[in-house]
Amino acid sequence: MSRLLFRLLVLCAACRCPTAYIEAGDLLPLPDPPTPTKEFEVRGNSAFLGGKPVRLWGLRCVHALRDRALTERLVRNLDSYTEHGINLLSVYLQAAHGGYPDIQAGANPFGEFGLLNPDFAWRLEWLAREADRRGMVLLIGVITPIKDQELRDEEAIRRAIEETARFLETRMIRNVIVDLMYEFDHPTRIAHEGFREPGGSTKKSVAANWFHAVAPGIKAGVTTETHSSSSKEFAGMDLHLIQKEDPIPANGYALNIESLRRDVFGQDGIFTPEQKASLIAEWDRYRAAPNVGYVLNTSYTQSIGGPSGTGPHFEMGGYGTGPHDRGIRFYFEWLQSHVGRYEYPDHIVK
Repeated sequence: MSRLLFRLLVLCAACRCPTAYIEAGDLLPLPDPPTPTKEFEVRGNSAFLGGKPVRLWGLRCVHALRDRALTERLVRNLDSYTEHGINLLSVYLQAAHGGYPDIQAGANPFGEFGLLNPDFAWRLEWLAREADRRGMVLLIGVITPIKDQELRDEEAIRRAIEETARFLETRMIRNVIVDLMYEFDHPTRIAHEGFREPGGSTKKSVAANWFHAVAPGIKAGVTTETHSSSSKEFAGMDLHLIQKEDPIPANGYALNIESLRRDVFGQDGIFTPEQKASLIAEWDRYRAAPNVGYVLNTSYTQSIGGPSGTGPHFEMGGYGTGPHDRGIRFYFEWLQSHVGRYEYPDHIVK
């Protein structure tokens, strides 16, 4: 696809979603020609954004690109996030688990043949640039085991990866980390052989090579399913992408792309005292580790619909004590007290 044609597609999508100039958190027009965002980098054991070191504390908002309303809902919460210390957002192109009540409720922006839907591309750029204004980073998932079966073949998978790389490269979106294949070697949900063992290290390297041939400067990796024996290291990875209770690597920079989810699907945003205590212990452990970032994973921010019918929720909500107090406010308040509000590039404790 030529640069001119791609730009026309993005502009057409924008015309279908008109917005005002910035006022009270509304959207700024997308720059044409594009201007570069701050660039995410890894240097040794540390993360950098725009050339400055940053510690990453995130929230998993995987379905935020599903439609315009969800993207806007997330954008309108970004100032609250930075005020409480959150400076990383996790979103997915191919949807991860849809949560309660429908595991398959998420979207697939690539269709059968791997072509990136321009409406999704427009929403991704909107979110990326709003994040960049606040000095935030996006973690972008590309292919998932919940939706990989909707891609026709390996060529479609390759095209989806290359389309994502081309979009980010062409639109100069650099404040990102890309998870090329989420939960590689998942035991039950994968359709394509390219997502499974044997030969996992080679398959992951092939995916990274597809991406970096188009976008050589954008940092990418592959998340391996936590119980898989597949090696988490491979040629071409730019950082360690770990999940759940994976150990923090001793060397190199790592990002835990999703903590172990404590609130149960169907009981979204409700946490027992024991679950809260285990989360706080986890946060203390990650705060003490200088070479790793952290992303909180909850049903509250994931389920499309959920028991309340209003999910996924990008607001902090309540303290998670029961059905009328659903939420993750305790994460926001812990971060603000122990890590500090985020004012790029620093966290500042009052």
